[in-house]
Amino acid sequence: MEQTKRIRVIKGGRKAEAAQPAVSVKSAAAAVREVKDVVSDWVRDHRQRSDEFRRNYSTLLGEMGFKTPSYGGRVA
Repeated sequence: MEQTKRIRVIKGGRKAEAAQPAVSVKSAAAAVREVKDVVSDWVRDHRQRSDEFRRNYSTLLGEMGFKTPSYGGRVA
């Protein structure tokens, strides 16, 4: 038979919300811009590493005598 799990409800008060400083629109926009820059840098690096891996793997398979399939995608 399953035992019922106890759930504890934590209620927040208004005092905790009032103690938090308000974030300005400019700082929020700067934070969003910084996140976008970091994400776009990561995406660019990931694409470069993926392309490099595909080229190296294709070359390795070609050296071993395998013919790599052509999917009609972009040409490196």
